[in-house]
Amino acid sequence: MAAPTAYPMQPPVAPEPAEAQSIKSMLEIAKILAIIFGILFLLGGIALAVFVPFGIIIGGFWLLIGGVVAIIVYLQMDSIQQKVNTRQYEAAKTQTLIWMILGFIFGILLGIILLIAYIKFDPLINWQRSQMQGGAPPAGFVPPYAAPTPAAPVATPPPPPAAAPAAPFCSKCGRPTTYIAQYGRYYCYTDNLYV
Repeated sequence: MAAPTAYPMQPPVAPEPAEAQSIKSMLEIAKILAIIFGILFLLGGIALAVFVPFGIIIGGFWLLIGGVVAIIVYLQMDSIQQKVNTRQYEAAKTQTLIWMILGFIFGILLGIILLIAYIKFDPLINWQRSQMQGGAPPAGFVPPYAAPTPAAPVATPPPPPAAAPAAPFCSKCGRPTTYIAQYGRYYCYTDNLYV
């Protein structure tokens, strides 16, 4: 009888933050609205351009352009959701801004949904920044699985309070590690290794 194969310990996967789930819900709603508006605008623009006298053709072209923009917004929602899934909240927020503005121009409801998603990025981004500076997360916030690498060098985090034991620093990146009770070891989320 063969001995069971030993597998390396995997880091625990933290549940997705509630803010990220809410953003993804808003992006799904925006995606549905974008495809509906896109189809309706394209059909309306074609109908106006074909069946209405020359004076209203400008409105038909505006609807056609709005339909194309709505279809492009629909296609961009997957890209934004992928950034949210990989915890690239700042990049996702920036990309959402562009399509939110176009959403307001060509479909106010689409712009409003994307505005709500845009605003919900702030707590996630603030949490990531506080983690990189060694601060504590906001109350009730569930941390994401892996912290992103910083864009610029970060100052050494302040020492922890005297009452709490100090977590060892990662020998590879120098950042504080997190104690994983399930394995009784400290883990570096930046380098994905146990210390």
